[in-house]
Amino acid sequence: METHKHSDTHKTHHFILPVKTAVAIGTALLILTGVTVGVAHIDLGRFNFVIAMAIATAKALLVGLFFMGLLYDKRENAMIFLTSFVFLGIFITLTGTDLFFRGDIYVKGPLMAAVESKSKIAKPWISSPELIAHGKELFAVQCATCHGAEGKGNGPAASALTPAPRNFTQTEGWKNGRKVTMIFKTLKEGLPPSAMASYATLPADDRWALSHYVASIGTKPETDTAADFAKIGVDPTKESVVEKEAATIPLSLAMKRAAVPETEEQVNALHVYHPGASGGAQDEGASVGAQLYSAHCIQCHGDRGEAGIKVRNLGVNPTAFVTTRSFKDGLDSLKSQQAFTKIVVQGLPGDLMPSMGQLSGSEISELYQHVLTLTK
Repeated sequence: METHKHSDTHKTHHFILPVKTAVAIGTALLILTGVTVGVAHIDLGRFNFVIAMAIATAKALLVGLFFMGLLYDKRENAMIFLTSFVFLGIFITLTGTDLFFRGDIYVKGPLMAAVESKSKIAKPWISSPELIAHGKELFAVQCATCHGAEGKGNGPAASALTPAPRNFTQTEGWKNGRKVTMIFKTLKEGLPPSAMASYATLPADDRWALSHYVASIGTKPETDTAADFAKIGVDPTKESVVEKEAATIPLSLAMKRAAVPETEEQVNALHVYHPGASGGAQDEGASVGAQLYSAHCIQCHGDRGEAGIKVRNLGVNPTAFVTTRSFKDGLDSLKSQQAFTKIVVQGLPGDLMPSMGQLSGSEISELYQHVLTLTK
């Protein structure tokens, strides 16, 4: 006859906190909360933080021990919980030793400091197909806005600059000369008071590449002499050149220092067009011309056809904007529907005014009538 031994499985149940204990702990927490609020209105100097942390710790202990059940739970769980505070204390101690004993970490000296950079290209003043190709890429980004894609001085921003940007295909009138070293000098120093700014923030190798590409536009330039190299501080007998770069400051600090607050009169006089504002194509009762204007013209000319709206930021150095003209300036394109139709269909080559030849004759007529209302 087999004997079966039965053993009861030990089960652990969540401890049910007595009502009286729950009420007592809850009352204590409310009292401690009131003490926290009361102490906050009393200036205890350096003890403010200590007392606040003591009250917060007492409240946390009551919640953990009674409401979270740590007082009635297995002791190993309580040890794990308390161990987390031990590690927290270690982290705070290590951070404190670094924070309070690291010494003076603030940088002393000038706000801007020049640094030296060494050319990565051997004798970058000697032209090569690779340098010219790299210079062409840089020219499209940095220079074409003013000087034009072909270097003829007819870029989109050229009309806003006085004197006009240099036409690199012409051999006459170069202030520093048309030699590669002199172009490099111009890129480094700029040509004040003209719009030709200094590109000293570009790496020297990039400026050499730009110089070679600009020199390649038009006829072959003259050969550089020792005196030319001396003017830019370069020894052509060495493989590379070490150059002191322009001292700079962080962009955020420069913008903060350069910011000029607008006066109240300027703010009140300014009308800014916001997409979705009244007068758009979605307005009930808008005419066909108003809807066409909203769809094709409003982003550049604004909802009132006013002047000075910055359509697009062109280039990085110098910064230039293309701006629109006011319809109230008596534009030739608005003197007749025929002239208006021509400019709408053909656009303005070399400008940001695109062709809208997809519009029908009746649509252009409706658009013209609406634009006329903006000239009054």
